[in-house]
Amino acid sequence: MGLIGVIDSGVGGLTVLQKLLQQNSHNFIYIADHAFCPYGNKPNEIIFDRASKLTQFLKSQGAQAVVLACNTISVYAQRLQQQSGLYVYDVITPTCKRIAESGAQTVALLATKSTIANGVYQKNLSAFGIQTVAFDCSAFVPFVEQRTTTSLTCQKTIADTLRRLPQTQADVVVLGCTHFPLLKKQIAYYCGASKIVQCSCDLSHSTLKAPNADKTVLYLTTGNADFADNAASWFKDGQVRFRHVDI
Repeated sequence: MGLIGVIDSGVGGLTVLQKLLQQNSHNFIYIADHAFCPYGNKPNEIIFDRASKLTQFLKSQGAQAVVLACNTISVYAQRLQQQSGLYVYDVITPTCKRIAESGAQTVALLATKSTIANGVYQKNLSAFGIQTVAFDCSAFVPFVEQRTTTSLTCQKTIADTLRRLPQTQADVVVLGCTHFPLLKKQIAYYCGASKIVQCSCDLSHSTLKAPNADKTVLYLTTGNADFADNAASWFKDGQVRFRHVDI
């Protein structure tokens, strides 16, 4: 059975799952770690511990691979793969490759405090000769989870954070958090002619077992299932139902 686990701190990773479902016919288990959301403002040891526990849980459920549909935990992909023995896919590596292929020379990275501090984007893009200017957008995540993306508070927070963005004259603005595509319209106002790139994960060249015809998805949350359902109401016309799991 081709079963793949997908991990995020909340519902942002559904933007990655959405593309995976379009491109693959595997079965999926999606885990929204709402009990520890958001990840981006927490210490590295706590973030890795959560990623490790969730990966081990998915392995116990029969997953043969894990997609880290979260930039904050994607920095631990190699370490998690060595620890778990599973195929572990991150969203940073393929995103940087796409940016490099675009011919960009300057990138504005919109990401969480943790993702920026760990410097993986900066290192990967620098290897391609690309300069990175980072913006800490950690405060954006709660607006997505609470479904308040159109509120005045959200608009003001985005304005205060990105008012300097046009000055960077970046070729590409990368949405370095999988929650941020759900704020793309608001963010685009500050991007000018810059190309907006969101994260994705490509499994087309993987060595996973044969896919399944039914393509089922199990949605789990470590938090409140009703809260998760509401946060994900934009996904699949609100037909997604989460189940609580203790991890």
